[in-house]
Amino acid sequence: MLVVDSHVHLVDNGWVSDEMLLGMARVAAASMAKTTGQPLDAAVLLSGLKSGLVDPTGEKLVAAMDVAGVDVSCVFPVDYGLLTGEPGVPIDVQNRLIAEAVKRFPSRLVGFFAVDPRRPGSLDMFRRAVEEWGLRGLKLHPSVGYFPYDEVVYPLYEACLEYKVPVLIHTGSQPAPAKSRFCRPMGVDDVAADFPGLPIIMAHVGHNWYEEALLVAGVKPNCYVDLSGWQREYLEHPAAFYRVLRRVIDAIGPWRVFFGTDGPYLNVLCPLAQWVRAVREPDLSGCPEVSFSPEEIEIVMGKAFARLIGLPEAGAMAG
Repeated sequence: MLVVDSHVHLVDNGWVSDEMLLGMARVAAASMAKTTGQPLDAAVLLSGLKSGLVDPTGEKLVAAMDVAGVDVSCVFPVDYGLLTGEPGVPIDVQNRLIAEAVKRFPSRLVGFFAVDPRRPGSLDMFRRAVEEWGLRGLKLHPSVGYFPYDEVVYPLYEACLEYKVPVLIHTGSQPAPAKSRFCRPMGVDDVAADFPGLPIIMAHVGHNWYEEALLVAGVKPNCYVDLSGWQREYLEHPAAFYRVLRRVIDAIGPWRVFFGTDGPYLNVLCPLAQWVRAVREPDLSGCPEVSFSPEEIEIVMGKAFARLIGLPEAGAMAG
């Protein structure tokens, strides 16, 4: 079975501001404290986890993929700079390093280009990344302060159509200082209507806005979803997670649903191998009314994303 992780971040020191990382740590600390009511010190938690996130070359990722049985991962950075202040490593350099990681592991990694469309020169950077560096999609994170349907983004969508590459848009909640209101799935609907030939991946199925994501995808067949970021729901309420997954597949079919992790961040909560098993070999004892066919699992785990971006078959990738 071809296994593709459609949503992975590569991270290094100076790529993401401490303010953004601290916001993520606060969420983790609050989650750990739900039963005690005494949150851990988020700064202390972050200092213990930070070194484990660093992997700019993809070497740690590929090693974890080998253990978990993942054939290919789609990797990219995130451009938070206009919200949090510019990181130590500029976003164009981060994207170039992503391209270098892909070249280092050409049979294991594919790369998307990430940018804030309000950034001067964003379109030129994207064109260079596709034409010269071989990146194969666009990653947008509207939580930094724009809506997916803002006119400033449209030249990038037009370029995606020109290059025949998909766009991955964050949908769902996001820790401070990012703002979740920019990331409702409904914000993707205008884009899908204006660019019906553009493949749009709504990351995380909108998190708890998954019904809204299905509302959009149900009438916009150029919209896809990925399952990244659902590890916490799986760990806390596995039956509820499988019921949601069944509903998502019933609503839009398995060919528009992609396995993903949101690693390395979510891998801290749920190791990659565990999350792969959770979807590839679901334990449905807590929800006996739910079932998935082997064909559905195979499609979601890798065949669907491979078809979208034109990956070769599993044997060719391994070679």
